[in-house]
Amino acid sequence: MRARLYRAESPPLQCLRVAESFGAFVGGFFTRAAGIAAAMLPVRLWRNLDGHLPVTESAFIASLLTLLAGAAIGIPGFLTHATEQAAYNTQAMLNAAATAGDGQSVDSSMSVGMSSLSLFTFLLLTPLGWATTYLGLTGLARTVAAALDEPHGDFFLTVVDKVLVRSVRGGQAYRTRTNREQLEGPDVPDRVVPGAQLGLPDAQLVVVASRRKPDWDAGTVVVTNGPIYRVGVIVERTIHGRLRTLYPLTEHKDFETFRRTVRYELPDKPR
Repeated sequence: MRARLYRAESPPLQCLRVAESFGAFVGGFFTRAAGIAAAMLPVRLWRNLDGHLPVTESAFIASLLTLLAGAAIGIPGFLTHATEQAAYNTQAMLNAAATAGDGQSVDSSMSVGMSSLSLFTFLLLTPLGWATTYLGLTGLARTVAAALDEPHGDFFLTVVDKVLVRSVRGGQAYRTRTNREQLEGPDVPDRVVPGAQLGLPDAQLVVVASRRKPDWDAGTVVVTNGPIYRVGVIVERTIHGRLRTLYPLTEHKDFETFRRTVRYELPDKPR
């Protein structure tokens, strides 16, 4: 058998490999830490972040850390609060005993009762108790949800995100609506004209509206005081400097399946 010869690496090469391994370890650690932190964000953001950080797979760890953070804040906070509460109650009882007259006894049941309520007063009446309650309850809920493969981000951040997104979308919708109304001008009554007059020969009539009709779309059946029509392909066009929405109407005779009907009062004759 031939003996295999192994060539020892030079010290500089060994140092380089150690440095690369250490760099990979540090990089992986910070990537994991960033993924855990990002798992606190609303779930809707995770999809975009998962390509760069292990966000979804870190949801359970992030939830468990939230629960542990609640315990880390709550346990020492409660012990400090309970100690201070007991000292205050004892001092109050001593003060009452010092001011009591001859033959009067001091009842310690009130002091004992207040001390027994220290947990509730800590959770409900102190900032540390509020933080403990929030982190504990939300951390527990998120941990259970992550274990059931339905992970969630931090609830407070999720609510803030929804409010901000709704505000931004509402602002965008308002600006879009305002800009459109400026193009449309004043809200005026509909005009009904023959289709050929507007270059739509396939339509028998065209409803020219200064505002879009939310209940009308292509295929909607329009029940009028005369014939029944079907809405064709809706067109937007600038007429006399104003944006108008054109609803082509074709008489509905075949009574094929339709999704929606609306009632509309036609004028006596197209104009």
